[in-house]
Amino acid sequence: MKLNNSIIDIVKKLYPFDYSVAGEGNDRAIKTFKNYLNFKIYNFKTNKNLNGWIIPRASKILKGEIYENKKKILDYKNSSFHVISQSNSFKGVVDGKNLIKRLIFSNKLPGGLPYGWTGLYRPNQSEWGFSVKKSFVKKIKPNKKYKVNIISEFKKNTMKVLDYKIKGKSNKTFIFNAHNCHKFQANDDISGCAVGIKLFEHLKKKKLKYSYRLVIAPELFGPMFWLKQLGSEIKNFKGAILLKAVGNQNKLKLQNSFNLNTFLDKSAELAILKQKQKFKKGNFRTVYGNDETVFEAPGYKIPTITLTRYPFKEYHTNLDTPKILKEKNLQETLDVCKSIVEIIEKNENLVNNHKGLVCLSNKKYNLYKPAYSPGVDKIKYTDDKRRWNLLMNCLPMEIENGSNILNLSYKYKIDFFDLSKYLDKWVKKKLIKYSKETY
Repeated sequence: MKLNNSIIDIVKKLYPFDYSVAGEGNDRAIKTFKNYLNFKIYNFKTNKNLNGWIIPRASKILKGEIYENKKKILDYKNSSFHVISQSNSFKGVVDGKNLIKRLIFSNKLPGGLPYGWTGLYRPNQSEWGFSVKKSFVKKIKPNKKYKVNIISEFKKNTMKVLDYKIKGKSNKTFIFNAHNCHKFQANDDISGCAVGIKLFEHLKKKKLKYSYRLVIAPELFGPMFWLKQLGSEIKNFKGAILLKAVGNQNKLKLQNSFNLNTFLDKSAELAILKQKQKFKKGNFRTVYGNDETVFEAPGYKIPTITLTRYPFKEYHTNLDTPKILKEKNLQETLDVCKSIVEIIEKNENLVNNHKGLVCLSNKKYNLYKPAYSPGVDKIKYTDDKRRWNLLMNCLPMEIENGSNILNLSYKYKIDFFDLSKYLDKWVKKKLIKYSKETY
């Protein structure tokens, strides 16, 4: 059931949940996610261990207070960010010097409350602590005594992984991934979830050559345990596209796969260039760290790229709200994703169907892309025309060396979709043909 027209409306529906790895907020959000797409839900029990990664128990904070004398100076009820994730219970009196050691705050954003997430992923460092504004820290007197009262409750639960599959003609599958483990974080990463949902609402109406899956899950834990239980199905996974913090005002960035130059890296770069927007790209793990290490890990080796607008100043704070998102930027990200899928779908391996040099200017073919004729041509000979002429002349040899539309588009800096239409004409003239196997 489609609830909203804009991507930011989807964000607003998915945002107000106390997400964690296996928290009650994730459970409550399932119904809202399924209102958009009929996700299959995978459940993994807390305390389950995989390669030393242990799914943390669901945590609930019942109290989180700091008193100076008898005056309450901090209360968890005012913001769920005030107590760090997986905080242990603690009741006692501490001096200001030691209390400050238990306070996390942001120098970059002194008016924000940082998201204290580390306890979820570093179980050996579980402890108690508070998240506060920088001004709060300045008021703590090192030699003064403060009463602390944290009551936390841990329960067994299940981590939920949401998986929506669109079956194409081929079992070869491409994954889109976003995460839902940060409480009340609109950009990181409900923006990725919303763009993914909008993309798959679009794709499910199409006749597709390949299969696609949208996987929304707590980062690291979710994809890790999900992949483990899929078994032989994984052999069909040809690539993964991560959508991570994609709605703020920064320029879109592309983080390359580990091997840097796969068909997926090229597809994404061409798709972004199609938007005629400046963008930055970086090597694996140099732009944004997330689930790429899971998909590319030994035994899987799934080429994985990331689309992101990280960094942004509200990152991992209570100020990462829907207000910082722009529909224009969310839509731009969606358009890039659509283009990536179009390129994947339209890419073909090429095979020569002729011998010798063909006169492409002959009206029988009419495939000639003219070269510059000094003293004859009066119009400007552009770089674009020069590239087209070079591609035309080199095309038969490129095909003999085993090429495809994507590689030619990338090498000769020609729009993929324009090139695809041109090559369709070569096929129609029976000079070349498309091969069945592409990925």
